[in-house]
Amino acid sequence: MNLFTITDLSKEYGEGGAKVSALKKISLTIPQGKFIVILGASGSGKSTMLNMLGCMDRPTSGKIYFNETDITAFNKRQMTDFRGENIGFVFQSYNLLPDLTALENVEFSTELANLSRTEAENALNMVGLTERVNHYPAELSGGEQQRVSIARAIAKNPKVLLADEPTGALDFNTGIMVLDVLKQIHRERKTSILFITHNQEIAKIADMVISLRSGEILDMYENDTILAPSEVTW
Repeated sequence: MNLFTITDLSKEYGEGGAKVSALKKISLTIPQGKFIVILGASGSGKSTMLNMLGCMDRPTSGKIYFNETDITAFNKRQMTDFRGENIGFVFQSYNLLPDLTALENVEFSTELANLSRTEAENALNMVGLTERVNHYPAELSGGEQQRVSIARAIAKNPKVLLADEPTGALDFNTGIMVLDVLKQIHRERKTSILFITHNQEIAKIADMVISLRSGEILDMYENDTILAPSEVTW
């Protein structure tokens, strides 16, 4: 089953001579339940694409179907509801509230989704932070903070996890740890994961790779051999 079906998707910013085409009539299907890497250099359009899929922005033209629902036809309230019900986000910056503990940061997310404290605790346990739940962000390492942000994203058990360069600010060993956590979530929860990166080595852990350049699809392929995070280096 297809998770997303994208047809002639374009996104432009600015007007006149200052107009920039971030995406140029992209068409593809994204299967459900896969770990997918969207690969490309800065300015290739990968974050723009993720914003469209996550209903954080509207395309200039084209359609995106989530299963069979045209999400490009949503109004602002429908876009907000769609994100809350279906999408988890992880970014390069952790975006944690500094005056809340790890547990309280995740609880804040679950309260917005009308979930219980148990979901927050389970999510933190899954990312290996059971012993750090009462620590504040300033008391956590960068990798631990990123794992809190992942726990916050998965606490509501989203259908799709959108990860935008989540290892970009981390050292190699910590980055591998975060990749291990995401692969575990994909394996155990069957969550569809779309992972943005400029790092070609990380693409080796994916089921499928979508390579972008200058707003267009450069290549799209499935990995014959999928490596574990511990098997890649950069």
